[in-house]
Amino acid sequence: MLKFTNIKLASGKSGADRGEGLKLADAYYKTASHFAFNTTDADNTTVNTDYYVVYNEWPTFSGGSNTDRADQDVSGTALNDIGITNINTRTKTDHASGTLDCVIIRKSDSKAVRVKIDGSTSSHYKTGWAAQATITVVDPKQGPWTPERGRKQNLGYI
Repeated sequence: MLKFTNIKLASGKSGADRGEGLKLADAYYKTASHFAFNTTDADNTTVNTDYYVVYNEWPTFSGGSNTDRADQDVSGTALNDIGITNINTRTKTDHASGTLDCVIIRKSDSKAVRVKIDGSTSSHYKTGWAAQATITVVDPKQGPWTPERGRKQNLGYI
């Protein structure tokens, strides 16, 4: 079973909570990471509450000012299976450390897609990142196990 343990946002709230989700704000997911994404080419105040992210690894960026990257068409990937056709990213200019290993989960039915980028330069995470990523559907038998899934199991929802 796939296990992803980081579900809390930089605010301390769970990404699965009502009103939380995907957001293009660079400090939304992890404090000082300067990496964020959302399913639209929206500004950094719009939250897509249909999805949330859990992760094991999250990249860190440094350097110049935060910039939005072009909307990435991911309709030909497994993300399309959970209703995501576009992703926009926001980063600083330089990759400082870490990789991306996360699962994007649709709240309505808990279907999940794993996104993994092992890139070590900033270009791996910016325009064209979908071509650098391994994007795969997570078989429901494989989980993913997350703190939210554990909470639902304890409450008898699943």
